[in-house]
Amino acid sequence: MESADIGLLITGLLFILLLFGMRIAFATAFCGILGLWVLRGYKPAAAFAGFIPHAETSHYTLLVLPLFILMGFLAHHAGITRNIYNTARTWFGHLPGGLAIATIFGAAGFAAACGASTAATAVTGRIALPEMKKYHYDDRVAAGCVAAGGTMATMIPPSVLMVLYAFIAEQSVGALLLAGFLPGLLEASTYSLMLYTRFRINPALGEIIPARPWGERFASLRGTWGMLTLVFVVMGSIYSGIATPTEAAALGALGALLLALPVMSRKNFYDACLETGRTTAMIFAIVVGVLIFVRFLAFSGLPGDIAEWVVHLDVNRYVVLIAILCMYLVLGMFLDAIGMLLLTIPIVLPAVEALEFSPIVFGVLVVRMIEVGLITPPIGLNVFVLNGVAPNVSIQDIFRGCAWFVLVDLINVAILLTFPQIILLIPQTMIQ
Repeated sequence: MESADIGLLITGLLFILLLFGMRIAFATAFCGILGLWVLRGYKPAAAFAGFIPHAETSHYTLLVLPLFILMGFLAHHAGITRNIYNTARTWFGHLPGGLAIATIFGAAGFAAACGASTAATAVTGRIALPEMKKYHYDDRVAAGCVAAGGTMATMIPPSVLMVLYAFIAEQSVGALLLAGFLPGLLEASTYSLMLYTRFRINPALGEIIPARPWGERFASLRGTWGMLTLVFVVMGSIYSGIATPTEAAALGALGALLLALPVMSRKNFYDACLETGRTTAMIFAIVVGVLIFVRFLAFSGLPGDIAEWVVHLDVNRYVVLIAILCMYLVLGMFLDAIGMLLLTIPIVLPAVEALEFSPIVFGVLVVRMIEVGLITPPIGLNVFVLNGVAPNVSIQDIFRGCAWFVLVDLINVAILLTFPQIILLIPQTMIQ
C-alpha cells in the first residue's frame, strides 16, 4: 500500500473517532502515532511522540498565547468590558436597535483586549442581555447579537486563532494579527448596519431609549481609555517593530494587570490566573496531538498529493478556494474552532499556496468561516456558552437569532474575496 493511501485511511479513521465524540487532542495523537508506527515502525513512532510535545510547544512564538489569554481575563476584571458597553450605549442607544448596536461595539472593544470568543460571549452576555431585556428587545435579536458579537474575538487582534494559524502555517504572527484588524472593523460595521435596518423596518423588535446629552456622551469616552491604551501598546508596538508579538503580549498583560489592580480582589486575580492556565492547557493539548498527526501526514506525502491534484483540476482557482471555505461550514457542525483550524490547515494549505493565494489572506478567510461555525448548529459553541449565561432563552431561539449574522458573515467573506487588499493593507505597511 502506498504511503499516501495509508495517510488517507488514517485520516478517515481520525474523523470517525471525532464523530464518535473522542477528544480531538487524543484522537489526533492516537492516529498520528498509529500512522507513524505503520509507516516507520514502533521505535520511530514512539520517539516522535516523545520529543514532539517539548520540541514544538517550547517555541518562543507560542508564549504569546497564555499572555494574550491572561490579558483578556485581567481586562475583564478591570471593568473594561462594562465601560466600553456603557460608552457605546450612551452614543448609540437612541438609534433604532441602539442597544443591540452598542452590544456589537462593546463586544468589538472587548475583543481588542481578549482573543477568546467564548469568553467574549459570556462576558458581553452578562452585561448586555439584562439591559436589552429591560427595554423589551426581542429575545432572538438580543441573543443573536451577543453570540455573533463574541465571534469577533477570533478576528480582531489579539486573536488566539490567528496566532495558532501563524504557528501551523509558519507565517508572521504580527502580520496575521494586524491582518484581522480591518476585517474585524468591517464585521462590526456590517452587523450594526444590518441591525439598524431591521429595527427601522420593524420597530417592534425593541424600544428606543432616550438620547443622552452631548456632554454626557463625551464624558463617557473616559471609560474607553483603558481599552485604547491596551490596543495602542500591543498593536502599535507590533506594527512599528518596537516589539515582537510575544513581547507585545507581555506588555499587554502587564498593562491589563496595572489597570485591574485598583479594582480587582485577590480572588479575582486567582480566578484570572486559574482560567488562563486551564485555557492554555486545553489549547496546548490540542496543539501537541495535532503536531504528532501533522508529522505523520508529512511522512505519508498526502498533503503534497492533494496539492498536486488540486492544481491540475480544470477549474478556476477561485472555485477551489470557495469549495475549501465551504468545507469549513460543514466541519463547523462537528468540530470546535481550534481543532478545526489545526487539523485542516496542514492538509489544505499546500494546495492553497500551489494556487498562488496569499497564506495571510487565506488565514483571515478561514478564521472568518470558523467564526460562522461558532454560531451555526449543531455545535455552535458560542450559542451553548450564551445559553449557560441566559438559560431562559432557548438554544433554538439563539440559533434563529444568529441567522441574520451568518448571512452578513457570508457577505463579508465575499467582500474579502473580491477585495483582498482590505486584509493586506496594514500588514504590507508594518515595519519588519
